[in-house]
Amino acid sequence: MKRMLKFPPILAPLALAFSSSVSAGTLGLSGPQDFIVRVGGYYIDPREDKVSFVDDTFQFFDAFRSTVDPGSEWGWSINLEWKPIEHWGIELGYMDGDKHTSSHADVFFSPGFENVEFRDVVSFDADISTMSLKFYPLDDTCMVQPYIGGGISYTDFGDSSVSRALRDDLAEFGLRGNFDMGYSWGYTWQVGMDFNFGRESAWLVNVAAVYARSVTDMRIQLLDDVPPPPDVEPFFESYSGDYIYDPWMFNLSVGYKFSF
Repeated sequence: MKRMLKFPPILAPLALAFSSSVSAGTLGLSGPQDFIVRVGGYYIDPREDKVSFVDDTFQFFDAFRSTVDPGSEWGWSINLEWKPIEHWGIELGYMDGDKHTSSHADVFFSPGFENVEFRDVVSFDADISTMSLKFYPLDDTCMVQPYIGGGISYTDFGDSSVSRALRDDLAEFGLRGNFDMGYSWGYTWQVGMDFNFGRESAWLVNVAAVYARSVTDMRIQLLDDVPPPPDVEPFFESYSGDYIYDPWMFNLSVGYKFSF
């Protein structure tokens, strides 16, 4: 599985579509259109999941279940919202995640191989892009603007690696390990609130709770430490399973409103 481009592919075509709609007036809107840009940080809290791994090579059939419990991390976020009419907005968001690691008190990734349990076996990061339709129940004159929203999400998993402890354990058996994850489309929903600095001010502070759900393929490969001849299969063993990544993200950001 190849890692996608660092910049989320969902943003570019959607942003182009929005700008085209505004400039061409395809929605029949007249007058200036309102936009909000928000930039800030967030705390991401992934939830534990049980992954059922199956044997990809069909040489060994000792499939196993694993607990995947990534530690909580911090990241930064940016979003652009277009409000074509009162009470409604369309938001494109991007959340850049730090690498998920695990403290000694947590079981990050614990596959069972013949009653042997590994802890903190792998690590990865997740970059999340979203497109949401948002509803604001209050009119635009209110200084406090609560909202709810929902839409689609795209999660790009990258920077995945096997821990040094596992590499050392595998080396004792003449093996090396490889860990890989793909990307996934899913859904998202959120609830939040904008606090305007004043009725005539363009600046605001935003707090929000965002949920995103995706399902991706998680693969662990065990390979011979010494590469085999070209006509020999390089894999000693390979396992894969579907992993549900559904974190909560709690955002705090500063925003700026403008029209054109």
